[in-house]
Order: sequence, then structure tokens, then C-alpha cells
Amino acid sequence: MKCHACGHDNADSALFCTACRRPLVAPTKAPTRLEPLLATAAPSVAAMPPSPSPSAPGDLGGRNRFAPPETGAPGRGRMDGDSQVITDEEVRAAVIGPSSTMYYLGAFDRIARGEGSGWNWPAFFVTWYWLLYRKMWVPALVYFFAPAIVNIFLLAVIGASPVAGGLMLLVWLAAWLIGPGMLANGWYYRHCLARIRDVRARGGSKEQVMARLEAAGGTSPVGVIVAAVVGVLVLPGMLAAIALPAYQTYTVKAKVADAIVASGEVAEAVGRQYEATGQFPADVERIVQQSARPSKYVKSIEMDGTSGTLTVQVEATPTISGTILLSPSVDSSRHVTWACSTTDLLKYVPKRCRG
Repeated sequence: MKCHACGHDNADSALFCTACRRPLVAPTKAPTRLEPLLATAAPSVAAMPPSPSPSAPGDLGGRNRFAPPETGAPGRGRMDGDSQVITDEEVRAAVIGPSSTMYYLGAFDRIARGEGSGWNWPAFFVTWYWLLYRKMWVPALVYFFAPAIVNIFLLAVIGASPVAGGLMLLVWLAAWLIGPGMLANGWYYRHCLARIRDVRARGGSKEQVMARLEAAGGTSPVGVIVAAVVGVLVLPGMLAAIALPAYQTYTVKAKVADAIVASGEVAEAVGRQYEATGQFPADVERIVQQSARPSKYVKSIEMDGTSGTLTVQVEATPTISGTILLSPSVDSSRHVTWACSTTDLLKYVPKRCRG
């Protein structure tokens, strides 16, 4: 009996090979009903390529089954397979995020073709917040501190040469105000390309690459949070700075108007006495005391006995005071009309008292 392991000839009654000491197994004939099937299948079986035999325990086809997945293996994140190909549009959309995706994809496509990048309105109106919103941290930092540095330089230039400094100031203002709207899409395009290169260099499957792009790109709520904080803290102060002086001016105007009305009643009483007697009264203080509508903002009223002009001393607030002149004009029938004028309360008197 020939040993199937080493090929040594042994006696037919031997149980073990005398050369390799392995057990000897006598060949058995297959059942009769299977012999035709095996005979017909033998050629096809022989034609099949031999399956790779494992070279070591735990190694499957030359690859350790316990080793981590290879990025180049089929179905393991290949970037050139039909199901693993990542197009430029996909990576750009992933790094842009869900906000304004179609707009920036169109802008990126134009830039890649060498055309204009287009105008970006958010970057024009709120440049710093737009940079924060698009996770462009370094440009946002530069944009925040650049004005202080440039202004110091421009002040030095203006001190040395006002003409050159003025021209540089105009150029700086134009670049500062108009530049972001014109260049923002190009800035963002280069920023996204840098993110895509960094992520792709790390390798991985398509799902891994897309997930990393979405994490590295997209938008950040930092700009919105900063805008909200500025709105909550700064906007009320700005409104107060605008509204408070306007309110104070309104209240002073109301007080001055009350003083004019009260002094106008005194002037009418003086005019009636002139129409009756042909002379202005010598004691105007008595008429003031008899006035039906005195005003706490009128501190005193004095009259020129010759011209009949009334000088009204007005104090609207402890810091705002002045005089208003009521000048009489007499016609042929001795009817008196009064003209109002002032020099130190022009901001607060009615229009008829500003002439």
C-alpha cells in the first residue's frame, strides 16, 4: 500500500507507513450511483484554478483576517472603484455644508474654469460674521485686527505727507468696503480646497472621507452667537445713544413752548392796555402775577418802557436756559402784534421764533 503522504510503498496489511509513521488509509470506491456524476464533473473540477492555500494560520489568501482593512482592497474604501469614487462636486458639497450649497457650487465651478467668482452679498455687508460662519478662523482674526494696524500706519503717512496719506486712505477704504464682496468666493474656494486636500490625504473609505469633510467644513454657529451677543449688548446702547438725546431735545422743546405760551398771554394783556390807553404799562410785574396761565419755566419777564419789548427769561433745565424777546408792532389803530426772537434758544423754539 502506497502512503498518500510521502509515497512510500508498504505492505498491504500495514497500518502505519514505515517511512513517515503516518496512518495508512485504504482507498474506498465511491457508490455506484455517484460514479457517473463524478466522471462527468471531473473535467470541470480539474479546469478550476486552485484556491489559494493559507500560508499561515489565520491568513486568508495571503492576508491576515485579523489585520485592519486595507484602503486599496476591493470594497474597502478604494477611491477608484465604481461604488467608491468621490466626485469633485460631492466633496465640495460636503465641505460647504447644507447652507447655500448650490450657490457656492456654481461659484466654485466658475472659479475652476477660470471665470469670475461673482459677488457675495453676505461677505459685503457682514464680512467678519460671514468669515466666522464659514469657519475661516484665521481670515476672521486678520480682518478683526487689520484696521487698527493699518490706521496706525496711515496716521504716520498722513503726518509725513497729507496728500499721499489721503490717497492711501481712500484706497484702503475702497478695499475694506468693496473688496470682501468681490473676493469672498475666491477666499472660500481656496479654504475648501485646503480642507479637501487635508482630508483626502488621510485616506479611508468613501463614507469616512465624506464624514470628515462634513466635520471639517460646513458652517459654525459662532458668527450667529457673536451677532446675537452684540445685538443684545451693543444694540440697546446704540439705540439709547440715539434715542436719549432726541428725547431730551423733545422735552426741552416742550418746556420752552410752555414758557412762550405763558409769556404770550402777558404780551396780549400788555397790548390790550396799550390799545386802551395808548401807553405801555409801567408795572409789567403786576400783569404777570395776574396771568391766568403762569409757567414754572418762566423765571422773569421785563419790559422796555420805551419800545415795549418784553424780555422773557426761560430756564428749561438747570443746564439749558436763555432769553426770548417779544417785540411789539403797533399799527395806525393802535393794534399791537408781537414778534418772537431769540439767540441762545434757537434749537428749542418754534419756527416762528427763529426769524
